[in-house]
Amino acid sequence: MRSDEGWYLDDGGTLVVDGFVPCADEVPWQQIADQVHAVSVQSGAQVERLDRLFAGFLHLTAVDGLENLTCPDGSAGAEDASEMFAGCSKLRRIDLSAFDTSRVRSAWGMFQDCRGLREVVLPAQGFPELREAGGMFRGCRRLHSFDFAALGAPNLEDASDFFRMCTWLDEVSFVGARTGRLVTAERMFYGCCNLERITGVDGLQTGRIENLSGMFRFCARLSQLDCALWDTASVREANFLFSGCSSLSQLDVSMWRMPRLQAARGMFSYTPIERASLAGWGTHELIDESYMFDGCALLREVTFGTMDLSGVLRAQGMFDGCTALERIVHEGRGMENIRNAARLFFGCKSLAHVPGGFVDLTQAEDAHRAREGCPAPLP
Repeated sequence: MRSDEGWYLDDGGTLVVDGFVPCADEVPWQQIADQVHAVSVQSGAQVERLDRLFAGFLHLTAVDGLENLTCPDGSAGAEDASEMFAGCSKLRRIDLSAFDTSRVRSAWGMFQDCRGLREVVLPAQGFPELREAGGMFRGCRRLHSFDFAALGAPNLEDASDFFRMCTWLDEVSFVGARTGRLVTAERMFYGCCNLERITGVDGLQTGRIENLSGMFRFCARLSQLDCALWDTASVREANFLFSGCSSLSQLDVSMWRMPRLQAARGMFSYTPIERASLAGWGTHELIDESYMFDGCALLREVTFGTMDLSGVLRAQGMFDGCTALERIVHEGRGMENIRNAARLFFGCKSLAHVPGGFVDLTQAEDAHRAREGCPAPLP
């Protein structure tokens, strides 16, 4: 199948791009996507846009000549590589080493749902202008390892869902990575159930991050995470941050400072931690700590120090199922304005004492089963 617009499909199912392809409105070969098995980019090939350029090529197994692919000078099309290869489920390897990514600002979902992708050779120059990479490798189930420094993205702001549901991913390195402009890492490793090792995570530059929600959720095999020295001063949301990390028995967040934290819903839920010290967080804007330690059956002690909890409105299920919990340490203002305290201490059968003023259940609109199974006297 030949086209007069700089491309053709040969008899073997190879899409050959050999000239200028006008595609400002839509990519012209999408109607034959199910017939494409390979892509060959020839010298002189030029396209008006990169986003969704080869998306949905379900049978694509090989891509050659990406170093020849360019966009017209001054074209905004070179800035957006969103979903460029999204849905290419049979693609196992992609070589970007000579591909010009110098102008790419968005790589949102660039390889999303490339379920067979095992190896990515990143550009030698990196992605120097990249700002948004949300879901870049989301659903790449066969990807085993990744070197974040090789991404070369010092201006990256959005890494949300970056590796979400990369279920075979077992090792990631941040050694040498520059992440100082990162604003959100929400669900970055969500569902990476075989992830065992993250090197260099202790040196991650986190000072600008506002959203850590779900970053490590369901990383069931992750047993070590050295994040004790993270700068968390800008964090506002940390919902389900470590939830479901069922092998993470030790976690040191005692040196974190989180003055702007507003939501910590399910933050440590279903982890095997035994102690948690939040005493240094300096939090005074916290509103939601519902399910914060839900299902932490081995948790024995939580230290809040002088943390101001007076702004907390929702704490339902905060300690639900914490059957080993024996001690809560708190000396600051308690949850005096609580609205939802349902199942707050449900099943805390080992808790004999709650600090005075920690929570005023008389203020709650819903305190259903808040103290059921808990011997500690509560107002």
